[in-house]
Amino acid sequence: MLEPLAATVLNSVLPSRPLATQFFASRSAFGMAVRTAAHALPHDFFTPHPSGVKGKGKALPEDEHGLSSISSVKEGTRCSGVVHETTTPSTPRTLSTRQRIRRSSGHRCLASGSGSHVPSLRTWSRQVQTAQRRHASTQPTASPPIQHPPASPEERQKWTQTFKDVAKGGSKVQPEVAWQAFASLLHHNRRAPGPPTTALAFLTNLATSVVREHLDTLSAELLQRWGSRLQEALHHIDPGIQDVPRNLVKVRWNMIHSVALAMLGNLDGALDALAALSRQLEPLNQRYLQGWIVQSSALVLPALYQYSGPRGLADWLLKNRQFHEILVRRSEEAGVVLPADFFSQTAYSLLSRLDDPVGYLEQVSRTLSRGQTAVWGSILIRATSRSRRDTYALLQLLQKMSLTVPAPTIFVVVKDLARAGSFDEAKKLLASVPSKGTASRPGPGYLSTALFVAARQGDTEAAERHYTLFAQHYKPGSDDKATYMHAYAVAGNPGRVVELFHEFFPPSSKDDPRERPNIVHYTTVMFAYSQVGDLNGVNHWLGELSRVGVRPDLHVYSVILQSFASQGDVDSMITLLDQMRDSGVYLTRFMYTTLIATLADRQDPLAAERLYKRAVNDGIVPDVKMVVSIMNAHVEAGSWHGVIRAFDYLNTPGRPGAAMTIGVYNTLMKAYVLIGAPFRIVVGVFRQLGAANVTPDARTFALLIQSACDSGFMDIAEDLYQEMERLAAEDGRTELRANVYVLTIILRGYLLTGRRMKAKEVLDRMKEKGLRPNAITYAGILKAYSEQSLNQGTVVAEEFLQSLVKDDDRPWLQSERGRRLVLETVYRPLLHAYVLKESTYDVERLHAEMTDAGGEPTLGTLTALLDVHRRTGDIDGVRTIWPQIHRLGLEYARLNSLLALEETSTPNLSGHGAVMCIPLSVYIDALSAAGEHAEVAHVWKKLKDEGLQFDSHNWNHLVTALVRAGEPHRAFDIVENVILKYQEQIRRRYAGERDAHPASPLTLDLPPAEEGELPPPRPEARLRSGARRSWTVERATRRMRHVESGDEAGSADFAHPLHILQQLSPLWNTWRPHGATLTLLGQVLEHLRAGRLVQPLRPGVDQHYEQAALNAEEVRQRTKAAGQVLGGIYDAFPRTVQLIREYELMRGSSRRGSGPSDE
Repeated sequence: MLEPLAATVLNSVLPSRPLATQFFASRSAFGMAVRTAAHALPHDFFTPHPSGVKGKGKALPEDEHGLSSISSVKEGTRCSGVVHETTTPSTPRTLSTRQRIRRSSGHRCLASGSGSHVPSLRTWSRQVQTAQRRHASTQPTASPPIQHPPASPEERQKWTQTFKDVAKGGSKVQPEVAWQAFASLLHHNRRAPGPPTTALAFLTNLATSVVREHLDTLSAELLQRWGSRLQEALHHIDPGIQDVPRNLVKVRWNMIHSVALAMLGNLDGALDALAALSRQLEPLNQRYLQGWIVQSSALVLPALYQYSGPRGLADWLLKNRQFHEILVRRSEEAGVVLPADFFSQTAYSLLSRLDDPVGYLEQVSRTLSRGQTAVWGSILIRATSRSRRDTYALLQLLQKMSLTVPAPTIFVVVKDLARAGSFDEAKKLLASVPSKGTASRPGPGYLSTALFVAARQGDTEAAERHYTLFAQHYKPGSDDKATYMHAYAVAGNPGRVVELFHEFFPPSSKDDPRERPNIVHYTTVMFAYSQVGDLNGVNHWLGELSRVGVRPDLHVYSVILQSFASQGDVDSMITLLDQMRDSGVYLTRFMYTTLIATLADRQDPLAAERLYKRAVNDGIVPDVKMVVSIMNAHVEAGSWHGVIRAFDYLNTPGRPGAAMTIGVYNTLMKAYVLIGAPFRIVVGVFRQLGAANVTPDARTFALLIQSACDSGFMDIAEDLYQEMERLAAEDGRTELRANVYVLTIILRGYLLTGRRMKAKEVLDRMKEKGLRPNAITYAGILKAYSEQSLNQGTVVAEEFLQSLVKDDDRPWLQSERGRRLVLETVYRPLLHAYVLKESTYDVERLHAEMTDAGGEPTLGTLTALLDVHRRTGDIDGVRTIWPQIHRLGLEYARLNSLLALEETSTPNLSGHGAVMCIPLSVYIDALSAAGEHAEVAHVWKKLKDEGLQFDSHNWNHLVTALVRAGEPHRAFDIVENVILKYQEQIRRRYAGERDAHPASPLTLDLPPAEEGELPPPRPEARLRSGARRSWTVERATRRMRHVESGDEAGSADFAHPLHILQQLSPLWNTWRPHGATLTLLGQVLEHLRAGRLVQPLRPGVDQHYEQAALNAEEVRQRTKAAGQVLGGIYDAFPRTVQLIREYELMRGSSRRGSGPSDE
């Protein structure tokens, strides 16, 4: 049943058709409806409810227009917003009983300028429902009821003030709070608050706040909920009876109604209505109407994106060229400025999510004129820049079409190149832009962009020149001053940054709001201090910022966090995170990406994935850099399955953050290099990049050269280097000019093959080009000398090391990774050499010198000390070092947990991986060799309780320790039910069908392990040693000689060879018994067959003498016991026994080639 209010509203308030530009309404009818509502409006009018009880009733006259069908339409699909009486009188939703208004079939509603009938609302509701079924997979969730207890005057005053503030647009709007205020006023006042103009302004600003707040978390449910709310509110606002377009209230009412329909999924009708309204602009009120049209169109954009996808949105923007001017340049027209800014921000934010913008531009250019293509290309460049993706590829496509691109658009690309570190390319592109000024006085846009490039590069000389010229001819703005300061901040000169701050903003200027420093200037000063690791300086300027009444924003914390991360200063990062938590600051996508990248450097992919999952749960929409950081975390840890999954996710259009940039392919190539892939496989990936519409950069060439060096193809490596030089000189790609990293790779390649004279030539080449060798360069040289078999090699290496450390000019120490890590890099090769020589004195001496030079003990250096004590049988030294390693390991894991924003109440080594597993194997071996078998069991249990996931090497060493402890049965059990079971489980997993389009890039989202399976093992460490990687490449080349690379097979699947590689070689599928393990177990079987029990190793006890002293009876008993143990092993562990037999046969036969020990 319908009450009179419902019938009146439906007959007199609704437009003549749902998307009409004329509003057929009767002022008197509306007034009657409002008066009726004063007694009949229920307290939960704006609260969605389930449909009423189904049943049959007598047809009312309203059925003529389909009105009675509305009572079954839920909030997400109903369009009228009227109250339906479908329950008994006892329900709170029941309206007071009134005589119904009945109309004959020929009744015509009141109209303004038209005698049209009200269309069938049943038809309308069906259209809306159909649109929603087509566009939305779910209906909106019912909002919790708004309770309306008796309100105090203070509460009403608060609601009224909120309503007024939102209507004026003078305060930050919280949508839910604003809606609660509106609904409460409507209930208690029995009418919509304020005059219609104010109420419509309120709804417009409310819708705008919803879009702004939820632009990154759009959903059909969200849009439908707010679309329904807007529709319901409109039914209580009287737009008057005058015709459009002179009736501005009615125009705005229809615009908001169109926005509501778009949110509900009726895109065609909403867009038709807006188009019709824009055609009826009246010159007298054009300024207002134009701004409203732009504002309403901006509010429709999220619905276009949600229901039609990024391409549907792009197609609509492309078709509606009246908005291109707004997107290309900022409007200065009165009344349009703010709506135009909002439209641009919304459109660019949504367009930035367009997958493959280059391909899209190429496609639409076939139907556009040259001028239109240039304009649309400029729009796509600006949108793509928002997502920090490759804008240069778009510009290159426009240039390939010989189109004229506006200078401001080129400036956007130049700045993007500078942000990406491609400074030479940025400078070259900037130089190609014709300046509006003269050579002595370039235009302000040109100078501002040149200053930006110099500042990003830290080129203080160029920044000084550009800023001085700018200040001579123009008035530098606030941003220009901040950019100039940024140059010295990047250069690590906080003193000069502070000088410029006080020069630009003396105390007297702070009284003038136009001359006051803003948060960007304070942030630049803090960034300068963070660049040099001065946390006190950072905190001081944070205090200065607070002292002037400005609260640090997300950008402040982002800049500082990134700076600490680039130096590897995890302690400062965690201190900063604590400060952010105390200040109630939430992490942004950029911050999450920084933390994930840091966890990747620390080889903890599981913690990185947990942090990614937390970010998504917090409403963060991942971008391509965030997903690539997850992919790189798996590369660093040697988790090839995780690499493939992340790559496949990125290669699936439509996934959040999915995009195929050169950074994605570089990360995949890095995986190929570190897994030891044959050179032709890596070349195949390189050759396919052109077909993927990406351009190789300096990192791509560096990875290809590294692969060539690992394969011993030094001539090819040199050719690739020469190709980089040629491209830099002839094609102007100056970012490809030789850098210290590429030449270091070649130098180490020569050293690896023993060609030291060629390596010396590369070092001389560096000096000729003015390139300063870095710590990795010197570490390669030190390693080559220290590995010489003659003692003279270590002497030369140490003399060279001392000359480096004692030199006053030590630019190699100025590394972005921090002084402590750099010192470890150069000391480690010589430490390792002395460990192999079993020189405890030299290892301890060198370690002390490193700490005196400013370094700190790390897990790597302490493991070297532990190993040298093990090799020399110094169990006391082993016991002394191990607690330090354990403490450092727990601290390392604690820091990882804090970076992943996890609680750290108890120690947890679950994310520690190979970094802790390596010293554990050394410690177990030392303890068991010393006969301390109970301590082995104690340490193993303790670390297991602390969450450490043991790797295959730990289990192999445990087998040896159990044999030494006289526990052969348990040793065989480990091989049979742990090592071999893991091997089978992993092979089955790798050989399974690959999900080429995963819904998530995370391995955490894989199906759980099947019943009876062991917990998934941690990935083994990637191949770090160049010698070991070279041997692996040689072996993989033989084994994959019949496997085609991607370009040979004509396949576009870049990751398929990696999928094959992870299944082939036992080196990267390390879950197998080591050769030494099988040899030892074979000796155990021989020992038992000879009738001798395996006795625990007891240093200082002559076990052969004890055996010889046995009497005959004891010998018989031991022989019988040995037979029982042997039989038990044969019965319980048949696979291990068979594997030992096969291994012994293989050892007895001739084998081709040999590789490094797999210990």
